[in-house]
Amino acid sequence: MTLHRTLEDLVGPRSGLLCAYRFAGGIAAASAGPEFDPGPDEGAWVWSHLALGDLRSKLLLDKVEGLPADARTLFVRREARVHIEQGDGWVYGVLPELERDLAGRPQGEGRLVFALDATRLITGRLHALRAVDDLRHEVDGGLAFESPAAALARLIEHYVDRVEQIFEDLGASLATVEDYVLTEPQDLADTGLSPVRRSLSRYRREVQALRTALMRGYAGRGARRVELLAEWLPDLIAAVEDADREAGGLQERARLLHEEVDTLITNATNRAMRTLTVISTLLIPPTLVVGAWGMNVEGIPFSHSPTGFLAVSVICVAMVGGALWMLRRMGMLP
Repeated sequence: MTLHRTLEDLVGPRSGLLCAYRFAGGIAAASAGPEFDPGPDEGAWVWSHLALGDLRSKLLLDKVEGLPADARTLFVRREARVHIEQGDGWVYGVLPELERDLAGRPQGEGRLVFALDATRLITGRLHALRAVDDLRHEVDGGLAFESPAAALARLIEHYVDRVEQIFEDLGASLATVEDYVLTEPQDLADTGLSPVRRSLSRYRREVQALRTALMRGYAGRGARRVELLAEWLPDLIAAVEDADREAGGLQERARLLHEEVDTLITNATNRAMRTLTVISTLLIPPTLVVGAWGMNVEGIPFSHSPTGFLAVSVICVAMVGGALWMLRRMGMLP
């Protein structure tokens, strides 16, 4: 039986607390309830994960001693802006995440609210999140973290790993679109490029927001420098920048591919317009002849001749042939 299932049996699935763990001496154990005090053991700390959609989670937050008002507001207000702040010995903020379905597949962008000090890590979410579940599974498997900051850093690493996998999948989709475009596609309006570009743009915005928040926490001036995370921030920033560069390369490929599609569409349009122009040019002379012979006036040639229609037809064919010869002489036809 996993740790979080044991916890659900103890506190109930609708308590507002999704899971809670106590870490001490290199061992992780499920907490028996929504207790935020790690106890007297040296180096012990607790991680509590809340369901922000449950009103009782707000009652649990009221039990957290010393939690800054700004941090408490983040859990209640559901802010979407990605940022990391600190105050009164706490580090708190909002991180990007990936929502998941029941099968564990990413469904889109999500948000994780967090607050931590030296002995407590509190996280909260509205919808099921992928990276948090990855961290829970590691803890259930026996992995223990030395501090709340180490656990949060690992959670961010899981998020970056998941985003990089998404970029890899989008890169494969982009390669498929590229092969389709470069083999003279039949339908240029349905290459599948637009959904790939849209997904790349969405997820890169999330990565860039996370990079900005981490950079401000690492290189911030004065009180904006996040000391509790300073040990892990350089590696996290490097990982996020790698993901951002990968996304930038994919976006550049997608942009060039979009320009290639536009070029193919333009060329196809030009060919169609050229064909229509040639056809119109060839039809102008017989149209003039037919219009002239169709006038209801006296003196129309061949008006009373039994071979008049044949003669006019020969004239039309001759004029079309002459126009065709002229177009070829002018280089407008191959």
